[in-house]
Order: sequence, then C-alpha cells, then structure tokens
Amino acid sequence: MVTVNSNNNSSSSTSNSTQLVETVSIDYDDFNDAFLTCATCLCVYDGAERAPKLLPCSHTVCVHCLTRIAAAANNRRTTQDLNNGRGSSSNTIQSQQQQESQTAQQQRQTFRCPICRELIVVPQNGGVTALPPSFLVNQLLDLISTHRRRTLIPTCCGGGVLSSHINQELLYCETCDQVFCSVCTKHETAIGGGTLISSKTPPLVHTIIPVSVAMKRTSEIMLYKANECVSKLNCSRDGVCAELERLDTARNECLSTLDDTFSDLMNIIEVRKQQLQQQIHKACDAKNRILSQQLSAIDIEKTKVMDECGNVNQLLDVQSINQRIQILNDRLQKPTGGIEEPRENAFIALDLDLTAIKNVVNNAIGQMGCVRTTTTCPGNCTLNVAESNGDNLLIPRLVDTQVATLTAVDYDGNRRNLGGDPVIIKLIGPLDDTQQEMAPNNLGHQHQDNNTSDDGVRIIDHKNGQYTIRLRLSNCGRYKLLVYVLGRPVSYNGNTGHIDFSIIKSIDPICQYSRGPSMQQPVAIAVDHNSARVYVLDTGNCRIRVLDTHLNYICDVQNIEAMRGRSSTGIGLLSDDTLVTVNWRTNTVTQMTLDGETVKTWTHSSMIEPMCVAVDRIYDHVLIGDSSCNIHAFKAATGQHLFTINNKKSNGKSAECVGTFMAIGPHSQIIVISGITTAGCRCLDIYSCKGTYERSITVMTTIDKSTHLYSSLATCNNFILATRRHYNSYVVDLIDMETEKLVNTVDSNGCKLRRPAGMVAFSELQDSVIDDSQQCSSYYLLVTDVAADSVKKYRFF
Repeated sequence: MVTVNSNNNSSSSTSNSTQLVETVSIDYDDFNDAFLTCATCLCVYDGAERAPKLLPCSHTVCVHCLTRIAAAANNRRTTQDLNNGRGSSSNTIQSQQQQESQTAQQQRQTFRCPICRELIVVPQNGGVTALPPSFLVNQLLDLISTHRRRTLIPTCCGGGVLSSHINQELLYCETCDQVFCSVCTKHETAIGGGTLISSKTPPLVHTIIPVSVAMKRTSEIMLYKANECVSKLNCSRDGVCAELERLDTARNECLSTLDDTFSDLMNIIEVRKQQLQQQIHKACDAKNRILSQQLSAIDIEKTKVMDECGNVNQLLDVQSINQRIQILNDRLQKPTGGIEEPRENAFIALDLDLTAIKNVVNNAIGQMGCVRTTTTCPGNCTLNVAESNGDNLLIPRLVDTQVATLTAVDYDGNRRNLGGDPVIIKLIGPLDDTQQEMAPNNLGHQHQDNNTSDDGVRIIDHKNGQYTIRLRLSNCGRYKLLVYVLGRPVSYNGNTGHIDFSIIKSIDPICQYSRGPSMQQPVAIAVDHNSARVYVLDTGNCRIRVLDTHLNYICDVQNIEAMRGRSSTGIGLLSDDTLVTVNWRTNTVTQMTLDGETVKTWTHSSMIEPMCVAVDRIYDHVLIGDSSCNIHAFKAATGQHLFTINNKKSNGKSAECVGTFMAIGPHSQIIVISGITTAGCRCLDIYSCKGTYERSITVMTTIDKSTHLYSSLATCNNFILATRRHYNSYVVDLIDMETEKLVNTVDSNGCKLRRPAGMVAFSELQDSVIDDSQQCSSYYLLVTDVAADSVKKYRFF
C-alpha cells in the first residue's frame, strides 16, 4: 500500500490538502501461478502428494517431481556404470576402483535442480521426503485456504454501458465520507471536470482510498464492534446468572430463617401443650389416689363382713345368729365411715378461652414477619461525594466526617423512597503501610459510640432512599472506599472505581467570623445550645457580639456599666435569658439580660482583677478567676461568696500556681490549669463542685518538649480542650478525662492560632434519622483569637 500526500495550495493556510492512498490489486490466478504452482509439473502445491520441498539452491519443487527426478538420475547413473564395466574388464585394479566409486555413488545419490541445474544431494535417511519443507509456500497456502475469496471491486457505471471508464474503480474519501469516481466527479484531487464534492466544514486533509479497501476496513471495524457488543452481552449474561445464583441463595436463606422461626414457635406451643398435659395428669392422679384409697377401705370392710358370716354353720344357738343379723342391719342402716359414696368425683375439664387466644394468636402471627424486596438498581444509584481539595479528599484524623451520600434509584431511573437496601462498604488502607479491610454487617449498618476514638465507618439509613457514609479514622495515610449495593459496586465519576481520600493531621477551621462589623480584642465567648447563638465579648468595642453557630452576624448587645473602660474580660451564659460578665478595672460581676439590661452586680474583697468566668448551671455557681491565680465561687441567685480555690495545700497535695482559666467538667468538676510543668508534660488539677481537690491529670506530648503552660480551657462531654504555645503559634490539645490521655491535637496549616483567649465547645446531632441508635454527634470548638480579632470554628471529633 502506497501513501501519497499532496497539498493543492500550500501557500494558503485555509486550503485543503488531500491524502491519496493507492493500493495494488493482484489477480488470484496470477498469484497462484507465480507462487503456489510447481514450476516442473505446473500443479498447485498441497499438503500431501504435491507437498512443496525447499532445495539447497532455494528453489521449491513438489515432492512428486523430486521423487521422479531422483529416480531417473539414479537409473542413468546405473546404466553408465554397467557400460563402463564391460569395456575395461581386463584391468583388475581399475575394476576394483570403479566398484568402490560405484558403491560410494550409490551411498550418496544426487540429482540436478530442474530450475538452476545445481547438483542436489539426496539425504541418506529418508530420501527425497527428508528434504525440508518450504515454509513460505506452506504459509501462503494456509493464508489462501483460510482467506480464499475474490474481492469485489465496485466500478463506475455512471457513463453508461458504452462508457469509456466502465472499469474505473470507485474511490472513497474518509474525510468527506463519500464515494465518487475520479472521472465523473471532481474531488479534491480529481483533475478532470465534474461536480466538486466537499463537506460543509472542509477539513484540512482528505484521505482517499479505493472502495474495496474501505469496505474491507469497515467490515473489520464492524466485526470488531460486534465482538465488543458480544463481549459486553456476555458480561451482562454473567451478571444476570450471578444474580440468579444470589437469588437462589437468598431464597434458601429466607426459607431457612422461616423454618427456624416457626420451629421455635412450634416448640413454644409444644412446651405449653406438655405443661397442660402435666396438669391434667396431676389432677387425675390426685383423684385416682383418693378413690383408690376408698376402694381399699371398701375391700377391707367387705372382708370383715365375709369373715363374720363365714362361720354361721358353727353357731349352735339361734340367739347368736340373731345377734349377727342385728349387727348387719346396723351396718346397713348407718354410714360405715363414708365409704358407701365415692369420696372424689371423676370431673376434670380443660378450660381454653379459644376465642381470645385465637384473636391474639392471629394478630401476633399475622403481624409477624413480612417479605421485603427492592427495586434498587445499583448501576443507577448515585454517590455524592463531599467536596475535595484538589484531586483528593482530605479528612482530619479522628474527626467524624461525612464522606458521601448514596441515593438509591430503581431500574426506571426514579429515586427510591424507602430504605433497608443491603449496603456494604469496604475501607482499604492506609495504602502507605499495610492494607486492611473493614466491612460492616450484611445490612450495612454500623453503630459506634460517639465518645470513643475507635476507628469506624458507618452507614446511616435515613429510610427515604438515602444513605449517609461517615467515618472517623485515627491513622494518617491514603485510603480507598468502595460502596456496594446488593453485592454490586456503585459507580462514582462515571466508573465503578473507588473514593480516594487521605487522613491528615491538620485540622483547618470550618469557618471564621469575617462578615459584619469588625471586632477588636474578642477575649471571651459563650454559646447557647438551645437558641444556637454565640456571644462574643468584643472588649475593644465595649459590646457583646451575637452570632449564630455558623459565625454569621446577628446583632450586638450593649451595657455601658458592665463594659466600662473597655475592661470586660470574661463572659458566661448563666441561664437561657441572662448573661454574666466581669470587669477587671471595676472589680465587679454583672448579671444582665440578653438585651443588655442589668439584673444585678456584685463584688468581693477577695477578688483581685477578675479575668475570666465559668458557669455551673447545675448548682447555680459562678466561678471567677482572678490575676492572683485564685478561683472564687459565688451563688448566682444571691451573689453570695461560697469558697475560694487558692495555692494552699488541699488534702495533702500541692495545688500551686492555679491557672487563670478554668472550665466546668461533665459532672460539675472544676478543672483548672496547674502551674506544675516539665519538658513535654503539663498538668491539670480537678476539684469537686465544692472546691475540694480530687486529682491531677498529667498530659504528655511526644513531639513538643517545651515548658509552656496551657493558656485556656474548655470542656465538652468527657473531653478537655486546652491551648498551648507551639513555636510561633498556638495549638489545642484534646484530652480524654477518663483515660487521661492526649487524644488529638488541633493544629491548622493554613490558619494558625496567633493568640487564643476564649474557648467554648459544643456538640450537635448529625444526620437526623428515624432510628435513634443511628444518631451520631459532631463536636465543635469556637476560639477567639485576640491577635487576629477573629473567631474560628473547628470540628475536633
């Protein structure tokens, strides 16, 4: 095949260029005569009598001709040897030499190639048939035998029967997808006259090939596509067969479960039947015992009568007989110990309230169990994955995160409105280390304790055709998540692939306060869980900024007396409708409404520059921490001073350097920062609600070996959150109160904490579902950054 590239107008950038593909057509008979026919006998080679043999001179001759040629050469050589023997018989020595030469020639037979006349030596073992076959000719024979067909070459008939180009082969332009005759039609490369054929948007290159070649190519493409379709249909058939097998398995499992369940019910009925039978036998045995005893008494009495009357023949006088008769009359007239009537009756009955029992049983059995199917099509289900940062989804470690939402769709493309589909997930990773798989149970539901740090992947069924996939992992690295519905994978991004994500150490803030009026020195913060409002003490502007939990601006609260001198440093939510603040300049505690109206104020002589506030709403306590490392407890209702936690020894243990910041634990414990610290170790002291020292928690960090103290505290359930300085920024340690271990560290790569002051933590329920056992909580932390005049929100667990 020869390819010719030509440009009609190379100087124009918009001109069309044509690529003409020329092919050579060879006649089948000519091909056979030239390559597949023996030059000696002019017979076509075959695999038996006319097998082609390759001679050392590279010519090919059939084995039939070679056998005949070798035999003729041998006969001529024998005749010549006989004639030479008769003419020189007198010379004995010469005769012996001739005999030796004849023997050697007989051992090595030769003949001449019929084409080039080169001397060919016949193999000693096997003769002519031992010559090597002609592999090239055999390959051509195989090719012709498998692909033997005459190519139909379409020709032009546009000029009529008497046209001078009736044998002109038609051409095909791959670019224009048109068939034309180069004589009748003027195409891009046609020189003669005719009609110009061009597409609506002329391409730059026109590839022209004969129609016969195009037919061959398109036929091959069609066969290839047909094979692809057949392969796809085979895959579909295999999938349907596999589904039929799973259907049989599911049916057998359902029938087995049904048999087991009703066998249990029958066992319960059989046990009750046996109990009633035992009661019947017991009642009958009791009656039988009494009647048997009476029967024995009757037999004894009967024996006595027979014994008394048995010796009547021995009596000699009539008086003795009359006395016996009188005794018998008395026994007949008087009761004889109650043995004349049965002491027990034979009445026994089984009382069954069949009407009530049947109604109860019918209701119970009728409501027991149901056959549930689904029309969900896994191939139509959609998987909505959370927004990713770039090409990979980044999830902080130990943070409960929603990864994807699965929506069930039926075979018609309609969304399902019922749940209960068997959804299974597989987690593979971390891929950087060893691979491990975690899969939930058959129903696809996993329930984790929200207060633990165990790894887990959960599927939450919302009972409306949607399923939420959430996970919390502790090991950093790359992971793959695969989702299966009805045992078949769910496609994502157009293929049946997997969800790639990475668990990272960095925890960036979800959001931060950026819209609305600017803040200046936000030093404290409080949150109202009921109204979902956040109160930020904007000290530099002498106001309290009210935000929602998404840090959107709502309003401001003003109180001139409480904010006097821009010196308010602490805020707490005393109740659903009151706040409490402290002012370190005026040394006062102010209780105000949510609108900023003052309810009451109080002070105490033991307070020296109050710095922060913590509220215990269970015991109605207000804790004030001052600059002298003391913590003062007041009764919120009256402002009465209750106790003070100072640096003196308590219960024989030292409580030195009590920190300025404190927090209230889940059981009203008072948690304060201890001044005792070593390299990589920090301490927290825990007091009871009455100010009695209980214990200390020592937090050890393996990476940070500095001696910086914790600066602020917050609590949420059993977690303690404490800020510490790390190089030029701050991080937040997450501490478990029960295990007293450091669970995680909240550190952001893109938004570092410069100088955190106030903190508050809270939890929110996620993914509202019908089943309360599937409820899960997410834990959030709000931090005020004085250096950045901002409030940041983190999800820390």
